[in-house]
Amino acid sequence: MDATFLEQILIIFALSIGALALCYRLKMPGIVAFFLTGIIAGPHGLGLITNRADVEILAELGIIFLLFTIGMELSLKSLLEMKKGMLTGGVLQIGLTIGVVAVIASAFGLAPPEAIFFGMLLAHTSTTVMLTVFQHRGEVDTPPVRLALGISVLQDLSTVPMILLVPMLGGMGSAGVVPSLINFGIGLILLGAVTVSALWVVPRLLYRVASLRSRELFMITVITLCLGTAWLTSRAGLSLALGAFLAGLIISESEYSNAALSSVIPFRDIFTSFFFVSMGMLLNTGFFAAHALPIIGLIIGIIILKAIIGAVAVIPAGVSLQNMILTGLAIGQIGEFAFILSRSGIEYGLLGPDLEQVFLAVSVGTMTVAPFVIASAPRVTSAVRRLPLPGWLKARDAALKVAPANGPKQGHIVIIGFGPMGRHVADAARSTGVPYMAIELNPTTVREERKKGEPIFFGDAINESVLAHAGVEGARVVVITIPNADTARHVTAIARKMNPKCAIITRTRYMEDSLSLYTLGADEVICEEFETAAEVLMRVLIKYPVPKTDIDRLVASMRTDRYEMLREASEQVPSLRDIELHLDNAAISIVRVEEGAPIAGKTLAETDLRQKYDVTVLAIRRGAETLAGPDGGTMIEAGDLCILIDAGRGNGEISPLFRRGSDAVSSLSPKNQSEQT
Repeated sequence: MDATFLEQILIIFALSIGALALCYRLKMPGIVAFFLTGIIAGPHGLGLITNRADVEILAELGIIFLLFTIGMELSLKSLLEMKKGMLTGGVLQIGLTIGVVAVIASAFGLAPPEAIFFGMLLAHTSTTVMLTVFQHRGEVDTPPVRLALGISVLQDLSTVPMILLVPMLGGMGSAGVVPSLINFGIGLILLGAVTVSALWVVPRLLYRVASLRSRELFMITVITLCLGTAWLTSRAGLSLALGAFLAGLIISESEYSNAALSSVIPFRDIFTSFFFVSMGMLLNTGFFAAHALPIIGLIIGIIILKAIIGAVAVIPAGVSLQNMILTGLAIGQIGEFAFILSRSGIEYGLLGPDLEQVFLAVSVGTMTVAPFVIASAPRVTSAVRRLPLPGWLKARDAALKVAPANGPKQGHIVIIGFGPMGRHVADAARSTGVPYMAIELNPTTVREERKKGEPIFFGDAINESVLAHAGVEGARVVVITIPNADTARHVTAIARKMNPKCAIITRTRYMEDSLSLYTLGADEVICEEFETAAEVLMRVLIKYPVPKTDIDRLVASMRTDRYEMLREASEQVPSLRDIELHLDNAAISIVRVEEGAPIAGKTLAETDLRQKYDVTVLAIRRGAETLAGPDGGTMIEAGDLCILIDAGRGNGEISPLFRRGSDAVSSLSPKNQSEQT
């Protein structure tokens, strides 16, 4: 092996380590790190890579394996199963972007073929960047994110016909039109061959190979199918990338696609990184410095333009205003498939040197700021709401007409977000007779749950009028289960402003978001990251001879110490759980007085709980009233909730006093009974 080649590979890997660590710290996608590596190591940076041809060979393999895996993951069947909103929104977004960008680019002097091709480039969005951002935010399964990812998937698939159209655009106005049409026809024939192979040939071949139970043979067969199909399409005058994609589609319809995908993914990850590094090496930092202001203006303009087009494209899907804006902002960057398409454009003269530099700079710029653009969705939504919007759009945002007319207005729970966590809260409230009202942004969920009789309505909780309709001003508890940290912060602040006395319990994914939620007014912040750690600790200790009481005490202390630290930082008042930690051998419990219980109808002095059982009644909850620090003359009534503090003897002895039909009346103090008599 040439030592120089190995040295260049080592330089790329070493720089990538530092760049990836930096991007991870800044919460930027890993693709940006590879671009940064190419910029630093390339001829316009430090000039560490002297032979770009070697890197481009690896980059070409990266394109092949990337499109091959995409083809396996996006089968022909999955296209037919795409939901109407994704399919319609994707087609509209691609068509509108190409059309609008082509018109604008023509106005700036680009020839029609170049303008159309530039629109095709900008129509793409990075699925990888979106997945990275939303996985970090824990929102991959939310409706607007699924919609945005579906549109991005359709954009990826559109690369195939676009690659077929590039030779036709390159041949416009010259004698090259006929050869381009011939190539297009060849491409259609190949698609037919793919269908035949996917249905009959490849499944039988892979069955024969798999029956030999040789992992090496199976892996080599899969890679041969990938490279062989790419080579055949290249010999037919089409691109290697198109052949790799078609090979992926062929395998995707077989029952061995998952095994094939797992065999190829390591190759894809390694070689794809070289592709993005090679694209970074093409970026001329001198050109960027000389045209910094226009390029920055283009980055901002393209993000705004794509966001508007993306929001308009999903209108037929019937989504809310917030989801429209989030979807538009999510697809505001330019994707990796645009780089693949750009290679064909350069080959056919549709992307000149200067325009290529502009495209590279704008693409890297939009990917870099994508996390911050997506995070701005709640603020952008609030700003858009203040605009003079059409009535039908405002109605779509609020949709209050579907809300229950007889919903509770005082002392109830407001559940914001009706996912799995919200449903559990509703189930608990229903089983205990506590009234509640739920707000949900997914119209399908609202429709299904309302059929079941749930008190739920459609609305965006960052809209104050929606919270008012749910009766937040009179609510006793507001439970915020929204996975989006930014939206949860906005809703927490608005709910606290509307009702300073209610208890606000907010969910968050990461501990780093907890302090800001406490500061904004949350009484309790349930952190998934920390609660998972506590649960894992408990289950680990159970496997050892550690008493359960010690495990419970350790986990409770761990939870309380952590949450108490955050509350103190935000100057929050300690809860009963915090008080319990500082009372040695004491426990706090809440007991309901059943109808006909021995203790019902007696005063605290008659029960003699403190002297005989070492139990003190801290408070009594009676309907909407709370009796704090009750004295000996306070009467206990059926239905009361008694908050007890057990000083160590255990309230298990007195539990029969609170139950119906118990014969524990004799355990009440005769002394106090006679005194009262």
